Amino acid sequence: MKGIFSAIALIAAVAAAAASDTPIRALVLDFEDRTGQIGDSLLGGSVSRDALAEKGAFLVGKAFANRPEFNLVDRRDFLRQLERSVPMDEGRPTPVRPSFLQAAQSLRADVVIRGSLLSVSPGKQLIHQGGYETELATFSVRVGLEALDARDGSIIAAKDGVVRRQIRQTEAMATFLGEDDLLEMMEQALNQAVPAIERALTERAQAARSRPTARLSVRTSADPALVEVDGVLVGATPIEGLNLYQGDHVLAISRPGYQTVTKRILLERDTSIEVPMLRDQLTADELKELYEKMQLNLIRVEPGLILRQVIP
Repeated sequence: MKGIFSAIALIAAVAAAAASDTPIRALVLDFEDRTGQIGDSLLGGSVSRDALAEKGAFLVGKAFANRPEFNLVDRRDFLRQLERSVPMDEGRPTPVRPSFLQAAQSLRADVVIRGSLLSVSPGKQLIHQGGYETELATFSVRVGLEALDARDGSIIAAKDGVVRRQIRQTEAMATFLGEDDLLEMMEQALNQAVPAIERALTERAQAARSRPTARLSVRTSADPALVEVDGVLVGATPIEGLNLYQGDHVLAISRPGYQTVTKRILLERDTSIEVPMLRDQLTADELKELYEKMQLNLIRVEPGLILRQVIP
């Protein structure tokens, strides 16, 4: 247990000490298949849309991986591991399932990038000229990208990209599109959408870095204890010099066997706080020690007595 707390504290310390121009930590979610039209058997209709969409996460990762302003968070099997876990309430399993926001917060991501395959659709135009009939097919692949705030899931930016390819079909010549052709078109469509997402996230990060910050140090009477700030786990106490934006924040401090303490603070300058922790169940000796520490002072003030209870 102590080793786990120490590891979390080390992660928090590294994050707090990072420079303000650190890359944006982005969690790439799996692609969704939102297509609806049944495709032409020649123009890519034989390719499974679900299988095509599953490869979208790799293409998004590839698009963002070589950009120095982004740091992709390892997402391999993490969501599946969260879904296998069963949340407990007083020892009983609950129907609540972990969401992708919980995954993003656990991995300390700044943003979540979600993609979808919007359409894979053919269009046809028949041309009659000089006694000949020619079929001119226009095949399109459209994808969408969304950037979500990892704290509350709000949409930061959304953009789609579309690639069209014209194909001439005749009685003497027929073109079949395979999976590799569709993947190439999907990657081109993604490359159209990525710059807008990148620009929106970069501008947002620059605006956030200009906000005034203050450092928060937290200790408890039962270190180490886990500390969450605004619903995000930041580490284990003692925490020294955690860099936060100035303003309202909600702290939640917990440790097994102790009551969870929730405090709302207005952070305007560098602040250090020490939080007393109370055990869920006190032993007889602990209760005796607590009572012995209590002091009951009598202050005589006319016309009556005022009782003042002091707990050191």
